[in-house]
Parts: sequence; structure tokens; C-alpha cells
Amino acid sequence: MSKKFVLFLLMLSVITLRADVLIINGLTHIFAASSGQVLSGRIELQNNSSEPAVVRFYLTDYFFHHTGSTEYPEAGSLQRSNANWIELQAPEVTVPRNSNMTYSFSVIVPSDENLSGTYWGVIMVEPMIAFADEELEGITVRTQTRYAVQVVTNFGEPDSRSIEIVGRSLSNNDGVYSLIMDIKNTSDWWMRPEVSASIFNQAGEVVGEFMGNTLRLYPQTSGRFVVPFEGLSSGDYRVLALIRDGEDVWGAQYSMKIE
Repeated sequence: MSKKFVLFLLMLSVITLRADVLIINGLTHIFAASSGQVLSGRIELQNNSSEPAVVRFYLTDYFFHHTGSTEYPEAGSLQRSNANWIELQAPEVTVPRNSNMTYSFSVIVPSDENLSGTYWGVIMVEPMIAFADEELEGITVRTQTRYAVQVVTNFGEPDSRSIEIVGRSLSNNDGVYSLIMDIKNTSDWWMRPEVSASIFNQAGEVVGEFMGNTLRLYPQTSGRFVVPFEGLSSGDYRVLALIRDGEDVWGAQYSMKIE
């Protein structure tokens, strides 16, 4: 018996929804918010097809872990969700052929003077197109693309940020060693930390400075940061890892042996 599955390709870092429908004004909408305020945003759609395109919109929450797993729970289920504050223009629109369309949304902030820090949610944008079926060993795989537009509201200025290093390891990929650090944002504000490492030999001399990646972390989310040690020879070393987010800096020291 043939089985059918729907494979959703969720786009967070590119702007192509399908071959003919594009979002042309970015992936993330960031607002400085205050109690009782009404904020306005827009999603710019572009249909390059010779046919009209129907696009569906709905709300979810958004959460992710350093393990690589991503969750889109029901809107309003996370403690710092703002999804229930968002009002959409319509559940779906039709973008005329070879045309642009502005889709509007509002963020109606509750009247609560205690709101502080970062709140966020997602507007899912999903073109309603015919499925592309592919037969794989008796299983029909249907591929559909949808797109997550992140809506972020920040209240006030951050008084403090904090992190937790929830895991660390040393990997070897084709002879290139890398420091892997799993970092969790334990504060109420989003951050975009960057990880670097200074390597010292046994004499205390600096033998290399290495840069890692940077990731956006919402409150209580975690990400995996990798610092590759290109060109580092075998030996025993001391590693000083620095985690920077603006003026905030955290450090950790490790011993490392490369064979």
C-alpha cells in the first residue's frame, strides 16, 4: 500500500517561498514597544508568475534548542509569546500575476506596565500551491514550502543579560579541531552572542586567535556555537573562550589536547 507524507520545508533564512512568490522586505520585524501601544507592520509579497497566487497566513509560537530541534507550538503557549497580540489582515490573500502586494498586520500590546524584555511570535506564510509528488520506494512524498516571519517586541532597555553554558566538546572534522559550545540565553532579553577563543601553549604564549559563529537567541532558547582551530598543530593547550554580546562578555577556560 502506498503511503503519503507531507514534507514541509520551513524557510527561516532565505526569502523564496516558491519559484514565483517572494517576500522582499526581510525575515524579522523588530519593534520597540510600550504598554497599550498599537504597532503596525507589513509583509511585502511579490508574485513573478503569470498566474494569481493564493497565500495563507496563520500564527504560531517559535522555540529552538542547541540540539538543532525547532518547535512551532500553538500561538500563545510560550511564556514570552506575543502571538496572541498579533492581528492579521486576512487568513489568506490572492496576489495578482506579475504583481506586488503589501500584507499588513498589527501588534496590539496589552496595557500592562509590568511588561519587560523580549516577546516574540511567528507569522507563517504558506503559498497554496499544488503539491509536487515524488515516489520513494512506495511512499509518496509531497513537498510544500512555508515561511516563518518572526515578530519581535522589546520593552525598555536591558538591565542585565545572562547565559548558561549547557555543553562543550572538542570535535575533529577531517583533521580540523573545533571547540563546540552549547549556550542558553537565561535572561529576559534576546541576544546575539559571538564566540571567540584564544589559544595558549604550555609556556603561556598566545599561539592563535580564532573566531566562531554568531546566533540570535531568544530568552530560554539555546544554540550551538563552533570555533574552528584552523592550522593548529598537535600539542597541549589552554583555551580561553570569550562570549560577547555588545558590552557584555563572559569567559571560560579549558584544557585541550590535540593529537
